[in-house]
Amino acid sequence: MGKTLAKTFSLLLHPLLLPTIGIIILYNSGSVLEYLPFQAKKIILLIVGVSTLILPISFVPFFIFQKIIKNVQMENNRERLVPFFITSALFFFGYFLLVRLGAPQTITKFILAATVSAAILFLYSFKWKISAHLVGIGGLTGALVAISFRLSVNMEYYIMAAVLLSGIIGYSRLKLKTHKPFHIYVGWITGCIVSILVISFF
Repeated sequence: MGKTLAKTFSLLLHPLLLPTIGIIILYNSGSVLEYLPFQAKKIILLIVGVSTLILPISFVPFFIFQKIIKNVQMENNRERLVPFFITSALFFFGYFLLVRLGAPQTITKFILAATVSAAILFLYSFKWKISAHLVGIGGLTGALVAISFRLSVNMEYYIMAAVLLSGIIGYSRLKLKTHKPFHIYVGWITGCIVSILVISFF
């Protein structure tokens, strides 16, 4: 895999995209979530997209202008502290809105798991530069496993795809030399375990 392809996978599977992708998967999972009214689906997707993707991205120019980060790569763990803290807060804001609007519990737990993972990633950043990409794709993998049991629905193809993409994105991050193997493994395991625990037991 060349660096161009590795950068492409890193962009297409950016962790901020994964909550929105996860909601779309849930809408097409063969579960009861498929039968939500179209208007409800649209509002949920809008809240998730805005709070976990659009708003976090909109802060990036401000971070660069204020010299909080040098560039979007955030090359050292200390640069990540403020962006990850704000991202965690925005994720929680999205979770709060979904709960207040009475969104299905499976969806609110999915976003809560993403929020907890983002908060843990912020805490990791005091010492390590754990891969946010792998926390994200590990979280999506764990969420799909937990939801498949919770809703008694067969999601094996989605889970297999998530595992395959985990390997691809992990290799891509190593190819780009943005992380060491330790950062990759800890990130994926963290995301996966957090999602399974939050969705299954909270």
